[in-house]
Amino acid sequence: MAFLYAFPRDASAAMGRAARIVRPLFRQMSRVFARRDANRNTPHSECGSSLVEFALTISVLMAFVFTLMEACMALYTYSMISESAREATRYAIVHGSTCLTSSSASCTASAANINSYAKARGLPNVGSGTLNVNTTFPDGNAAPGSHVKVDITYVFPIKLPFVPKTSLSLDSSSQMVILQ
Repeated sequence: MAFLYAFPRDASAAMGRAARIVRPLFRQMSRVFARRDANRNTPHSECGSSLVEFALTISVLMAFVFTLMEACMALYTYSMISESAREATRYAIVHGSTCLTSSSASCTASAANINSYAKARGLPNVGSGTLNVNTTFPDGNAAPGSHVKVDITYVFPIKLPFVPKTSLSLDSSSQMVILQ
């Protein structure tokens, strides 16, 4: 007790100096927090605007992504039917009217054989469309030196959300000279 009574002036003087320094800082911080709380309670707050902007942006972005994926599938399908037409034409030029196997059996290819070969090529039907193959001999026969032409038509259905069901007709043809 004697200690407290011995230095009452020094203790209060030290407390007074600290109070003079700290009190304005507390006032300033309380004003900042009061302003922040006042802004949160205003009716013109922008708390939900970012959610609305995100919803609009993501819907446009996803529509673009799905359209891009559908276009890529259509280009891939066109590439595959072009390859099938070339392979069917190669099959036709190798299996012409004079084709014989090692056992002297005939291996000639007719238009029906070439069409079934092109359909059985293993085209991955990613679009679940319909494939039509037409083989013609423009010179009229399958003799060596004549031409063979394979036309492939594929109907690619377009499957996009909010788009009416439509289809895209892809056509590819290949023509070569019969070797055998």
